[in-house]
Amino acid sequence: MKKTMLASVLLCGSALAMTGCQTVQDQLQTGNPFSQPALKSTIKTVDGNKEVGQVFLRPVDGGVQVYGKLMNMTPGKTVALHIHETGSCADMGKAAGGHFNPDNFPHSNPDDMNGHAGDLPNLTANEDGVATINYVNKQISAAQTGKYSVNRRAFIVHAGADDYTSQPAGNAGDRIACGIIEKR
Repeated sequence: MKKTMLASVLLCGSALAMTGCQTVQDQLQTGNPFSQPALKSTIKTVDGNKEVGQVFLRPVDGGVQVYGKLMNMTPGKTVALHIHETGSCADMGKAAGGHFNPDNFPHSNPDDMNGHAGDLPNLTANEDGVATINYVNKQISAAQTGKYSVNRRAFIVHAGADDYTSQPAGNAGDRIACGIIEKR
């Protein structure tokens, strides 16, 4: 399995008391989220004609867990997923604006605390065309309002991988899918 793919890890504890222990992949496959997420996004192609996945967000210790899956992708293809500043997918996703960046930092890798808050890891589709994410973003909030809140912003899937260095957005290519982040 590629490094950018989700590793199967066991998640146990109070959040899963009702479901017991399952791997992240099992939870994503069955549609049984870890606990009730605060926010959800249904990702569709930028023309709005086809759903390609769902991404959920929930507060956890140290940040916000971003988890979900994209489907019907080209097997082996790596794409960028970012949180963008505006909650609109109009104009083929261009209305979503730039990366969510409340502190006006330069673009960087997702773990750089001095980079865009909306930067997320690249995703690589497996042999079935499914790419998953399970990442804790330490720079955003799942609250309904506030400077770091991602409520009513948008996820954008780009045609290529983020190089994590090019400014202002990682040279990830065209916007191919979009989903508005909303209260669940």
